[in-house]
Amino acid sequence: MKKKTLINTFLISLFLASTISAYSDTIYQFEDGVPKNFSVSKTSKLSITDEKAKDGKNSLKWNFKGKDTLVIKGDTEYKVFDENSKEKARSSYAMWIYNKKPINDKMKVEFKKGGKVKSSFEINMNFEGWRTMWVQYDRDMKGTPEVGMDEIVLTAPNSNGEILIDQLYPSVKIDPRHNARDEQVDFVNLGADSSPNAHWMALYKNYNRIKHERVVKNISEEKKLEIAKIENKYKENIMKKVDVTPALIGEYKEKMNECEKLTLISPQTKDLYRDFSEEQKANLKDFQIVEYGKMLRELGFMYNSTDNKEYKAEIYSIFQKGLDHLFDQGWAKGSSQGTIHHLGYQVREIYQAIFLMKEPLQQSGNLKKAKEMVTWYSAMGILYTPQNEIKGVNIDVLNTMLPGMLIAALLNEDKNIEEQEITQLKNYLSKSIEYAPGLLGGFKEDGAVFHHMQNYPAYAKGAFDGLTPIMYYLGNTSFALDNFDIVKKAILMSRVYANKSHWLLTLGGRHPHDELQISHDVIAYAAYGKEEGVDKELAEAYLRLVPEGKFADEFKKLGFKAESAPNGSWTMNMGSLQLQRRGEWLAGVKGFSRYLVGNETYIKNNLYGRYMSYGTFQILEKSLKDSGFVQKGWNWAHYPGTTAIALPLDKMKVSISQVDTYSGVEEMLLSDETYSGGNSLNNNGMFAMKLHENPKYNGSHRARKSVFFFDNRAVLLGSDIENDDTVNETHTTLFQNYLGENKVKDEKKNLNGDNFILDSQNNLYKVVNGEVVYTKGLQKSFDQKVGTPTENNYELAYINHGTNPKEKAYEYAVLIKGDSKEQSQFKKDSGYKVLQKDYNAHIVQDTVSNLRGYALFEAGEIKNDEFVKSTDTPSMIMVAPEKNNLTLSFVDPDLRLYEGRDESQYDENGRMKEVSIYSRVEWNGNNSIPHTSTVVLKGEYKLSEKLDNVSVEVKNNETILKVTTVYAKPVEIKLEKR
Repeated sequence: MKKKTLINTFLISLFLASTISAYSDTIYQFEDGVPKNFSVSKTSKLSITDEKAKDGKNSLKWNFKGKDTLVIKGDTEYKVFDENSKEKARSSYAMWIYNKKPINDKMKVEFKKGGKVKSSFEINMNFEGWRTMWVQYDRDMKGTPEVGMDEIVLTAPNSNGEILIDQLYPSVKIDPRHNARDEQVDFVNLGADSSPNAHWMALYKNYNRIKHERVVKNISEEKKLEIAKIENKYKENIMKKVDVTPALIGEYKEKMNECEKLTLISPQTKDLYRDFSEEQKANLKDFQIVEYGKMLRELGFMYNSTDNKEYKAEIYSIFQKGLDHLFDQGWAKGSSQGTIHHLGYQVREIYQAIFLMKEPLQQSGNLKKAKEMVTWYSAMGILYTPQNEIKGVNIDVLNTMLPGMLIAALLNEDKNIEEQEITQLKNYLSKSIEYAPGLLGGFKEDGAVFHHMQNYPAYAKGAFDGLTPIMYYLGNTSFALDNFDIVKKAILMSRVYANKSHWLLTLGGRHPHDELQISHDVIAYAAYGKEEGVDKELAEAYLRLVPEGKFADEFKKLGFKAESAPNGSWTMNMGSLQLQRRGEWLAGVKGFSRYLVGNETYIKNNLYGRYMSYGTFQILEKSLKDSGFVQKGWNWAHYPGTTAIALPLDKMKVSISQVDTYSGVEEMLLSDETYSGGNSLNNNGMFAMKLHENPKYNGSHRARKSVFFFDNRAVLLGSDIENDDTVNETHTTLFQNYLGENKVKDEKKNLNGDNFILDSQNNLYKVVNGEVVYTKGLQKSFDQKVGTPTENNYELAYINHGTNPKEKAYEYAVLIKGDSKEQSQFKKDSGYKVLQKDYNAHIVQDTVSNLRGYALFEAGEIKNDEFVKSTDTPSMIMVAPEKNNLTLSFVDPDLRLYEGRDESQYDENGRMKEVSIYSRVEWNGNNSIPHTSTVVLKGEYKLSEKLDNVSVEVKNNETILKVTTVYAKPVEIKLEKR
């Protein structure tokens, strides 16, 4: 009979509090007989069977003659989409069908109201085993659905047959991004083929792109040897030796017998069950596909760990039984399981298992079907994307799908086709790792790796984890990737913005914790990725980071030695990021802009992360914990270096929604300012930003901020700090440091005027004319994932700008990790001079090196400066004078992905509103628009070296520089006096 889940207010509130892709009222599970509202044609028969079931013990069996009908009476529960809903799920129809043998025809599903058809769709029945479909009423079906539709009619194919039906949902709300088309319903969600998650969702499109060239002559013996080399390297890298015994074989035989009773699902399909009653949940008999894959892979390890022919035969028999069950469950070529997003994380072990069993699969004639399945789910057809359509690469492809693509190629029985597919892999990757335009995913010229429209080390880690082993397998063959140096630069940059394993907290995206780290093995894998030999820089970087690692002995035998720790200054303006390294420490500062989001927050990630790019200044030595951060007790309103409204943390918790169908339930806020970035010269650097909080929270909050790095000193300035919050103070945070688990004595100090403060990390802070508050003791906070209370021992220091600040400012300097002699000298003379600090500019002179940094927030003339008279573009300039020469580094920090104002980001009152960065399709994939800036210098200079993007004109004892830039890249200009 029909089971109905009535969603009460509690369940609705539970739904809104979690990431839910689907919910429904009615679900037919067929555990208690044929529902009374089901009827069929006289020539048909309906019955309940225990032959197969997707949940519980039973399913519905329909024996039919050609064009018979099955009618389901009752409200379909279709609902019109509410535009004001916090999430964008729409009503969809879903069910599972089991076909004992393929039928070369279609089944029609119609939805009627008062006897008249309002909507319909058709299902291709040319399959064997279970298949499902998630079909959205409004978008995917023919006709126009209406509330109150009261009849569902299934019309059989034009032939006699028998099918089983289970888990039938007349209407279930599903995120419109997630319905997937496949060979049964190839009309579903066609827009997903070109959407931001097309790499997951476009399996049908991609599979049908695959085309093999006609084999004219067999490949050379040399190519065959190279392919064998790739296969052997892959097998050696994934293989685990197992002690095979009759008892172990018996154990896995029993496990597989149990698995045959279970339904194989992915976490994504499980979303449909979230509103099930306890009774309905009790019917589920699910087994996660990732766990099933691990079991199959263990069988692969076993098969390859023994030479006993009887053992091998028995192991393969168990494996083939498991593979047959996988296919029977609908995990086969042509099936998308209703939705397919993020599947790559779940099926890697299955691919490896099939590769390990290639030999017996080929001998038994079962390899082709397995290869087709791997080809389908790995989206191998992406490799056949026309070259002119490739613009960067989605990091998910590198991380989770690329290994499956390689395996699909290696599973070919025909070496000629295998060579074609490996070549296709090489060509696609070589093109896709070229620098991606705008914010599109992939590699950037400054070493950033983009995912989710931002520089994202947590995903770069996954990209390297997936890509560099492929480079290793293909390396030292003719299949080695082109554009090796692009990947190499990105990997080397990862060991600059991380120290040694953890990256800066502000680079964590939606993961503000210390659980994720860069993988060092990827450096070694990449070192082998050239067409010939081993890359010296990568090998020596590896030896510094993991001197006893698994590749260390081989690198040492080749004569490589550990590098010294990177020291210098690096500008990564595609991440609005400036880095400074000396010795073993790293300091970094980060902002955001109208192009680059300031935070990424999901419904269970980074709930208090609003301020993480408000000019965050962090010093990192060793791990995050060693450098003063642990998540428990961390005060999210006080990221070091930020200027922010010190809200009570319970007031800081995100207000999150799904703002459009381009995005999920998430928050990724933009500013309206173009000025945010850094500059480098002579191994020192600077950073500056116009901080403007998104009006979703407090659009009145503004500040002009800068940081100037001179060796192991940093000078931090702020001006024009303002907002209209009359209740909460505004603070510029100096530092916040974890003090360990042992109880500490509570302490609070208020300091005014000029002060020096030494923190627990041995950083000496000089505050000029500031109202400083220092606290030490047990600090209370909330967990960034779930919002539960946390606490820990911390010290915290900040400059207090008071409530409702207007034209407030600050100045402080930091001596980073200085010894006692340096600290004493710093107190006597901090080695810098502030020449200007106002709305127009922050200018600082290093009195040790004479290096001068200019944060020119506005175009125009500079008062009383020795070197620079004016600029026509808000810019960042660094100047290093030396006798008759002048070296200058220029940055226009505006990424210039578009000009003018993006009006779609503003409401009818001209107020900026929250939008999805993914929906900015008018500009997020644009190349930077070249812009020529004019800088007028005092005195007469000529270029020491010709630069294509710089021209010089001397006039009236002044030098007029015209500098053309893109992507906020620093331009270093060497000048000499005329």
